Order: sequence, then C-alpha cells, then structure tokens
Amino acid sequence: MPRGHGDQPPRTYVIDGHWPHATLHPDAPPGAHYAQEIARRLAAAMTSLPTSARALAERAGISHPIIGRILNGDGSTDIGTVARLEVTLNTRLYPDGLYRELRTPTPDQ
Repeated sequence: MPRGHGDQPPRTYVIDGHWPHATLHPDAPPGAHYAQEIARRLAAAMTSLPTSARALAERAGISHPIIGRILNGDGSTDIGTVARLEVTLNTRLYPDGLYRELRTPTPDQ
C-alpha cells in the first residue's frame, strides 16, 4: 500500500505497548496517529456489532485484507475506504480534531 512522504507503516512507530493501543514515538508522523485512532475506532465498532473483517468488507464493498491492514497498522487507508466503513458501520472512524493535539507550535506560541 503506497505511503506518502516516506512514512513507514503506522505500527513501526510504536515505542511501548501493542498496536493500536500503544504509545507512538514522539516524532511519528501525523498519519501514524490518524491511522492508530482509526484502527482503534474500527476495532471497537467491529466488536460492538460483532462482525468479522470479511463480513464487514463485503457489506462495505471493499477487500477484507484492507481491513486487516488498518487493524494491524500495516498501512494507511484512503478517505474513500474510511467513508465506506463509516457509512456501513454507522459510526465515526475519522478522528476529526486530532490535528489540535498534533499541531506543531509556531515560534510565537
């Protein structure tokens, strides 16, 4: 799965714990943090239904290995896939507002 800006798979930035409930390296790119939160929310939604990756993928019209990559932190996913999963699960997966926690302070802050 292609990654932009030379980023590694999100789980490679884990410094303590197990993906997705782990501490990421302080220098992990924002995409790793977003992928981690999406994986957490996706796992929780799948548990609450309950549903398997294969069944969810079929309902969402995507490939089940994509769900495995998201859950395992093996890659990031595109917004279209997140949207399909959100609609299928009827739950928010995209971590809106996470940028506030990750933003780099400007020199005048």
